[in-house]
Amino acid sequence: MTEEELKAILSANIKKYRKGRFTQETLAEKIGVSSQNINDVEGKRRFPRIDSLVKIADALNVEVYQLFIPEQKEQIVFEETPEIDLIRRQLNSELICNFRKSMNRFLDKIEDSF
Repeated sequence: MTEEELKAILSANIKKYRKGRFTQETLAEKIGVSSQNINDVEGKRRFPRIDSLVKIADALNVEVYQLFIPEQKEQIVFEETPEIDLIRRQLNSELICNFRKSMNRFLDKIEDSF
C-alpha cells in the first residue's frame, strides 16, 4: 500500500464517519485543531498528528484502526468483553507505534533529500 492510498483510505473514512454528524469545522473544534487541518487531511494533502488521529477517532466514536480499513473491506463487529477491550487497546497501541515509525521513516527521507 502506498502513502497516497493510505491517505485516501483515511480521508474516505473520516468523511464517512462524520457524515451527518459533524461538519469539518465542528469536528475541528471538537478536537482542538483548525478546520483547515481537517480539510487538508480529508483532501489527502497531509496526515494528522498521532494525538489528533486519536482525537478524531474518539470524536467519531470509532477505534483508530477503523480509520484505516479500506471501504471495500467489511468490518467485523465483536461482542464487548474485557478481553476484546484489551485486544483493542493493544491493537490501537501497535497501530500508533507502527504509524509513528512509518512517518519517522518518511520524514527521514524528506530530511535526507535536503
